[in-house]
Amino acid sequence: MVREAEIPVLRGFLKPSEATEWKQNVFSSAEAGPLLQSLFDGDFEAVLLSPQVLDLLGGGDGSDGESIDAYLERRVLAYLNDSTQEDKADRENALLALAVACLHLFAQSNWTGPPVAIHVPDLLPPALLTSLTEPGALTSALLSSLLLDGESVYCLVGNPFLLLLARVLLVNCSAKLDSFELLPWWTLRYVSLHQQVLEERSPQLLGLAQTSIEKGQ
Repeated sequence: MVREAEIPVLRGFLKPSEATEWKQNVFSSAEAGPLLQSLFDGDFEAVLLSPQVLDLLGGGDGSDGESIDAYLERRVLAYLNDSTQEDKADRENALLALAVACLHLFAQSNWTGPPVAIHVPDLLPPALLTSLTEPGALTSALLSSLLLDGESVYCLVGNPFLLLLARVLLVNCSAKLDSFELLPWWTLRYVSLHQQVLEERSPQLLGLAQTSIEKGQ
């Protein structure tokens, strides 16, 4: 069964018949409400820079030597596992909003514009970045995390952190978000964006796309 938030998020806007109910029941939720409101307003940066997301990304005890994607996955899983049964769906909706915002911002950064200025050190704990202080080191680490099947990412890609975070949410942590019937559609969107910034075709992404299509049917 498709959850209440999914179709409007996929559509990108609320119908007039949905607006009142969303204002009363969805936008008022503690975790996802403000993020979904910003998402529908088209303010994707506000999603990424919201207090909820800043705490999710930067509130952990990252340590030097831990990869950025491993840290992000650990934080997302802890965020979900620490939820009560009452706020589990709210937190899942928040992560969906974050994933969608990251996809939009990444596309905006590299194709559609306007430019997006994301300062990654402001989002992550300093301890995670102690070995990445040299100029270009953080960007190199992010690009390395996006390498697939030996194929590197275009070196001038904008804001690779956004694509990495989207992958962590939609791929690495997909088992925790499988109650979303339309998650495969967003995974396909991620696959398309990632493939476009790789030098060659990726068998891994092809397999993920095929699996997503099968799940989405």
